[in-house]
Amino acid sequence: VNTILERDDLKIESTRTQVEYKSATKRSLKLDIRAEDAEGRVIDIEIQRADRGTGVRRARFHSSMIDRSLLEKGDDFEELSDSYVIFITENDKFDRGFPLYHIERKVTELGDTLFGDGAHILYVNGAFRDISHPVGRLMHDFNCTNAADMFSELLAAEVRYLKEDERGRTSMCKLLEEMRDEAAEKATYAKAIETARSMLADGFLTYEKIAQYSGLSLDEIKELAGQRSA
Repeated sequence: VNTILERDDLKIESTRTQVEYKSATKRSLKLDIRAEDAEGRVIDIEIQRADRGTGVRRARFHSSMIDRSLLEKGDDFEELSDSYVIFITENDKFDRGFPLYHIERKVTELGDTLFGDGAHILYVNGAFRDISHPVGRLMHDFNCTNAADMFSELLAAEVRYLKEDERGRTSMCKLLEEMRDEAAEKATYAKAIETARSMLADGFLTYEKIAQYSGLSLDEIKELAGQRSA
C-alpha cells in the first residue's frame, strides 16, 4: 500500500479479504481487500484481470459503498475519514504508459483546485514493468511464481511460506475452504430472497413471519416489500 500511495508512513492496523456489502434489493459489492490504517483511513484494493471489471463507474460505486460503512447514526459528516479505492488492473486502463493514475475531484472554476472531500481513486497499471520504478518492481513481483525472482523480501517470504511451509499450505487449504463456503452462502442468500419475494406475493404472512421463515432480517423484508410497491 505504501508503494502504491507513494508514501512510507502508512501503518496498516487491520486487513480483511472478501468483504461483502449486501442489499436485498440493490446491487451488492464484494471487496477483494479492505484495510484500515492507524489514522482510520479505509483502503479498498481490487485486483481485476478482465477489462470489463475496471469501469470508472464501478470505481465510483466502490467509493460510495465504503462511505456508507464509515458513519454511524448521529455522526457528523466531518468525521468521515479518507477512503482509497485502488484498482490493480492486468492491462493499462488508460493506455498512456503511466504506472499510476490518480482520480480526484476538482473545482473547475478555481483553477482545478482539489475539492478535498477525502475520496481517492487510483488505478495501478499491472502491465507496468519498469523495474527502476517501485510500482514496476511491485507488478513484477505480483507476476512471479518463484520467490527467488522477487525484489520484495516481504512478498518472497510470503510465497515461500505458502508453498514450502506446512503451516502455509494448511492456511491455503483453509482459504480455499472458506471460498467454497462463501459461494454456498451466497447461493443460500439468493434462495432466501427468492423465497421471501414469493411469500410477499402471496400476501398471507406478516413481515415478521416472512423474516423468520426466510432467514432474512426484518429490514431486508421491508426493503423487498418497498420494491414491490414502488
